[in-house]
Amino acid sequence: MLDGMIEAMTPPGRAPAVSRQAHGILHTAVLDFAHAGARPVEQDGWIVTADVRLDVAADNPEQIFVQSLAAHGPDFPDRIDGDFAVAMWQRTQKVLWLGRDFIGARPLAWTLRAGHWFAFASLPKGLHKAGLASPAPDALAHAIKLRQSFFRGSDSGFAEIAYLPAGHSLRFGVEDRAPWIHRAYRPDERDVGTWSGTQDAAASKLRTLLDEAVRRRMPANMPVACHLSGGLDSSAITALAAKAARQCGARVTALSMTTVKPIGPAQLDERPLIAALLKQYPDVDHRVVHDALHIPGQDEDSDWPGGVIGGHDDQMMALAANAGADRVLSGVGGDEGATYNGANLYAALFRNGDVKVLTRELRSRARTDGKSLRATLYNRLLKPLLAGSLLLSRGRSRSPMDGMSGILRFVKPALRREILDRSMPPILQRNSPSERVTAFADHHIPSRCTYFSIMAARHGLAVTFPMLDRKVVDFMLSLPLHQFVRDGYSRQPFRQAMLGIIPDEVRLAQVKVGLFDERFIGYAQLKEKLLVSLEMLRASIDGQATIFDLDAIAAGLHLLPDAAQLDDVLHLGRAALANDTPPWLPLMAVESLIAASRLSRIR
Repeated sequence: MLDGMIEAMTPPGRAPAVSRQAHGILHTAVLDFAHAGARPVEQDGWIVTADVRLDVAADNPEQIFVQSLAAHGPDFPDRIDGDFAVAMWQRTQKVLWLGRDFIGARPLAWTLRAGHWFAFASLPKGLHKAGLASPAPDALAHAIKLRQSFFRGSDSGFAEIAYLPAGHSLRFGVEDRAPWIHRAYRPDERDVGTWSGTQDAAASKLRTLLDEAVRRRMPANMPVACHLSGGLDSSAITALAAKAARQCGARVTALSMTTVKPIGPAQLDERPLIAALLKQYPDVDHRVVHDALHIPGQDEDSDWPGGVIGGHDDQMMALAANAGADRVLSGVGGDEGATYNGANLYAALFRNGDVKVLTRELRSRARTDGKSLRATLYNRLLKPLLAGSLLLSRGRSRSPMDGMSGILRFVKPALRREILDRSMPPILQRNSPSERVTAFADHHIPSRCTYFSIMAARHGLAVTFPMLDRKVVDFMLSLPLHQFVRDGYSRQPFRQAMLGIIPDEVRLAQVKVGLFDERFIGYAQLKEKLLVSLEMLRASIDGQATIFDLDAIAAGLHLLPDAAQLDDVLHLGRAALANDTPPWLPLMAVESLIAASRLSRIR
């Protein structure tokens, strides 16, 4: 079985160094794609295997894990800063401990076949392709991912495989019938918003913390790759990496994904923002891939439903590997922390009684937006405060998150309640301490990190997330809400902190482009083929066996413009939709068709 796991975990074209060991009933293998000598290590009676990058340099990270477990018991993952997934076997007591870093930067999956084996691997395919678990899908988890883009907690998409949730530990002994799982990481809500310094001091500290976070993740004298979208988060990470690389003579490769042609209003196009950053850092190499349509039947990564082989993320990871990098720095997590982007901040200031700050910032925001103070008061304050009230009711909800008329319209009605109950709660709507903690402790970030780790693993790379550095996260949670607005701008104190680090065109940008229009045009051009795919799916599966409402999917696909209207589509984009149709609706019909096709193939 170990040979099967090794084969499953080795991507085509890769040849990792493999270290195998057997310690009684424990059998382990470490795949080292960097050929740096990684192997299981015996430490004080423990056998330790780890996928690890610690914030504090250590010649013997295995000793740190063992000592932390001895000192803190099941809370040990919360006492170690860095990216890690670790397994520790106590050979005399025959007890296994697993642990995962607080944000899930390194994945770790497990399965249990009662009376036969407990098995774990970095990736699910190490379990299901080796025959240790069934590849049968967890259909409801797929539906949740369709609705919210990512999995929640332990969900992997496979019925018999679970991820160890981020910031958790797991204990399993030979006499145990099931593993015991413990949440180690959970910030105290009472500590949220307690920092009392000035905005200038907050900006200064954040700049220092982010610079240190990037430097800790820079390889020694090796190339490094960074995601670069033109937004605040990725631009800052790329800039800070470029500054750090200059001091050691390393090269930075920036990886961008753009649409083939500029779309939408000029102020929404990210190309000028990317160009401005590269002009300021001309020593950064730049590689661009283009967005591509996701269509039924495409090859997908066997660990991640919807992870398209040859898609833009896969292409960017290949470019990073070809540049000689062993890791990619990503800006994931900024919205929830370093570049805090909570909704309805002005309404939250009103609820908190921060009237002086609110009055000042509404006037400043009116100037920044180029709107009247009256319009700003209505849009930024009154509408959020009255949201959901009869005063603003306009009939049926048009939100894709609505439980009936949203994305779940494509799922059979009998299953919607169960899917909603398993889904992630809304966050950062009222900006409460509970929401801010939940954003890191129990929401989409670990799944998003896992996705990038999976796509990187195909090319022998790791991904690391400076915006999710523990010190950065803890500091941002400590800031009160009034720190996040200044001079008519939200996403403070970050904007102030990046003064001189990123160009003002990027630092002060208020909006960024989406990919709706180009994808919408592409799917409109493929409308007839998509409808044929749906009918082929309908003919190939038992309608009772699928969780999807195929009639609802058909209705959504029919909302795409016809071939005769393509000139209008090319000219108007989403505005060519008939009857004021929400633009997400036909796009999510396509995604539902893809998900239904996927599940029909892996029953």
